[in-house]
Amino acid sequence: MLPFMTNNKSNTSFIKTRTPRWLVLFNRMLYRLYYARANKSGTHNKYRPEPTVTSEIIDKTQQLKNRKDWNQPLKDCRYILFDTETTGFYPYQGDEIISIGAVVVENGQICKDQYFHQLVNPYRTIPPVVVELTGISDEMVADKPGICAVLNDFMDFIGDSVLVAHNADFDLAFLNIKLNWYTQTEIYNPVLDTFKLSQALYPELLSHDLDTVLSHHKIPCVDRHTSLGDSLMTAEVFLNILSKLEEKQIDTLKQVYYYLHVKNSLSHF
Repeated sequence: MLPFMTNNKSNTSFIKTRTPRWLVLFNRMLYRLYYARANKSGTHNKYRPEPTVTSEIIDKTQQLKNRKDWNQPLKDCRYILFDTETTGFYPYQGDEIISIGAVVVENGQICKDQYFHQLVNPYRTIPPVVVELTGISDEMVADKPGICAVLNDFMDFIGDSVLVAHNADFDLAFLNIKLNWYTQTEIYNPVLDTFKLSQALYPELLSHDLDTVLSHHKIPCVDRHTSLGDSLMTAEVFLNILSKLEEKQIDTLKQVYYYLHVKNSLSHF
């Protein structure tokens, strides 16, 4: 039996704070509905990537499809902490990525000299509220490459690393819908979500949004709502999470996934 499965009060307090099962199922159904609608309607703008670029993306993703090593020790993983800025919240209804940022975490430290930061031409107008929030305007992205060119570079940067993001489902939805439209493929790297990990490891928090989590870990808020700034702050959070997982003797990717799955399953009893 793994240490985190022992029967004690500290390991069972999460049961009262998890999402109701009916809501989980409803969200899954809604996701599938929007996903099917998006696939049927196709692209929503005039962007058309170069065939050579889409071919390169397909090759890179397929090479990773069956290369996940779930028994790899957490301490030996190369992590890519990433974030996206977008024109809105709905990738299946026409919203687009306008920026991707990422930084490397390796050997227990943030490698600030290894980072990715690229603006993306969304081929649509950026809403004023997003311009105010992110500082990214239509003029700034007008001469920038489209999403596939940026994703091709991003794939080179991440390689076969473990991806980490705060509320990763949101960012992955934007990445995967574009990959699906233009290349009929998706991200196959292992993914960890600091939002879900925070829910499991710190059930005493009333909220697990990034601002609350940053405050809990006493991490200064710098360049918030920029893809690189949010990636760097999430990396600070993730280092604390890795230490917490080590305390619980959770040492591999498989154990992390099992830990989160067991917690989520028990919460529905």
